[in-house]
Amino acid sequence: MGSNCAVSTSIGCIFCCQGCNAEKLQNAFTFVPPEKSYDIKVEKLPLQSGPGHELVVSSGKLVYCIPGLRGDSSYQQAAERSEVRLLKTSFGEHIPIVWLPRMDDKGQNSSASSGRKSRFVLLHCHGNATDIGMMMGPFHRLSKHLGIDIVGVEYTGYGVSSGTPSVRNSLQDAEAAHAYLVAAGVPSERIIVYGQSVGCGPAMRLASQHQLGGVILHSPMLSGIKVIDPQPDASCKPSCVWHCFDFYPNYRHAKDINCPVFVMHGQKDTIIPFYHGYRLTEAVPEPLRWPGYFPPAAGHNDIIELDTGAYFEKMREFIRCIKQRSDHNAGLVARPSQVSMAIPTNEEPELEAASEPNVGPKDGRYQKLRQGGLMTVVNGGAAREIRAS
Repeated sequence: MGSNCAVSTSIGCIFCCQGCNAEKLQNAFTFVPPEKSYDIKVEKLPLQSGPGHELVVSSGKLVYCIPGLRGDSSYQQAAERSEVRLLKTSFGEHIPIVWLPRMDDKGQNSSASSGRKSRFVLLHCHGNATDIGMMMGPFHRLSKHLGIDIVGVEYTGYGVSSGTPSVRNSLQDAEAAHAYLVAAGVPSERIIVYGQSVGCGPAMRLASQHQLGGVILHSPMLSGIKVIDPQPDASCKPSCVWHCFDFYPNYRHAKDINCPVFVMHGQKDTIIPFYHGYRLTEAVPEPLRWPGYFPPAAGHNDIIELDTGAYFEKMREFIRCIKQRSDHNAGLVARPSQVSMAIPTNEEPELEAASEPNVGPKDGRYQKLRQGGLMTVVNGGAAREIRAS
């Protein structure tokens, strides 16, 4: 039996194990919520006035549950600088978003409530094996080195959120965060959505539904089912046999996006193979396609860690051109070779070496699938493997 046939058979097995429910099949190997890393110290319950107050259940500050995070200076600074809002999604679930304002020229916090119409906000959708508490260090560095507001959205069933993780919920989580930002005075055209790993699904769906400022995709997938294709160019591949089960169809959303798209993907990625990022870049209409960043030695979780300087250089370059495009209301994306980049008036902050949280599952489920077996998560996290004979 060929590898494509073996994997397609394995999916049929787990489909039966999940009660012949396609949504359960999607969610079983997609979401891996960790033990929560944070709590919310509620300060206002609920908001009675102010921008977007009708969407907010409560507000407060983020506090860490993990000692290692409490003792890390970047995480502590991020918690002190941030504002947290608990939002109600269209499905009735409660999810937190955390807002880190950009730093001003003196390195001080710039209030999240000031000048919202003129500032850009990076809306971050994280991977499936982390939560916003574990992402606070990276959020702090993004805000510090890019000079931009960072808003991290939590998924239903992750961290302190209510409910159970699902593909449908994750899409509405991103929608709720976007709706709050717009209600709070941030124009949609000044929101840059950043999807990482599984987070690229909600990010691409959001960008296909709204006119955003830009899209950044970090280790993206072409689609959920395509991740498990052992031989993507051969016959009997799972993404064809089980097309009806597909989810996060990022390659299809690419044609519906009307803003610049920047893709980064490590060529040594064993969780979501590199060809996903490369082909997704090619799926973006050429006028909106930003040159991809594909470091040869990087895997799924270490694009930033392997070359922090190159990562932030590429990010700054993209965001500068997004701002120029917005300021001049240009119709097309200005390529790096075609635009004169603004020289910062202040010296760029020194880049510190930083490790990245593991945003992808560590149990090898996707690798096992591509080898003809299937690691399925059942009974609240217990795992068993099904292998086609």
